[in-house]
Amino acid sequence: MSIIAKLGVLMNNSIYKKGLAVVLIIAIFIMTAVGIKLSSKEDEIEYTSYDNIEENVENMNTNHSTKYIFVDIDGAVNNPGVYQFNEGDRVNDAIIKAGGLTASALTKDLNKARKLVDGEKIYILKEGEIVDVLPLYSAENEGKININNASKEILMSLSGIGEVYAERIIEYRSKKQFTAIEEIKNIEGIGEKTFEKIKDQITID
Repeated sequence: MSIIAKLGVLMNNSIYKKGLAVVLIIAIFIMTAVGIKLSSKEDEIEYTSYDNIEENVENMNTNHSTKYIFVDIDGAVNNPGVYQFNEGDRVNDAIIKAGGLTASALTKDLNKARKLVDGEKIYILKEGEIVDVLPLYSAENEGKININNASKEILMSLSGIGEVYAERIIEYRSKKQFTAIEEIKNIEGIGEKTFEKIKDQITID
């Protein structure tokens, strides 16, 4: 082989090696850059433990199972009205939401620990009403209204019972005392739907 041919081969080998080196350097640079990006993304990932997932699911189930009820609270409270409560809330919760009791409130026989009933009306007695309605409330009847001796005004505090129905109840019991709360359905206009609303609010004892 001539000297010129040998020089050509050597030059070609040198160019090849230089090109290969450049390619390797570029490849290393790209891999390093990709590795840095992947590392930064891993730092941004927030890992959630199994315990956290279980807790979140439990909270979601609890929130979805919440049931709301509405109660009308009147009488000796600062802000009478209809308020929304969670199922299981107590009479005391209603008093607090209604702004608390007034100075004239009668609480001796008021059961503040009783659970609220959807659609009920709570009437907090005032001192001036003690003579008329004190017999309607006692520890035995859990704050329920005695339909055998309640006044018209107290009967009207029941859900769905207006002045006309209250007068019919009084007229009915003047001839025959109620012997069971279900007998209130004998009153004209008071059907099963109304009874379901008030059955937990009334008593005959």
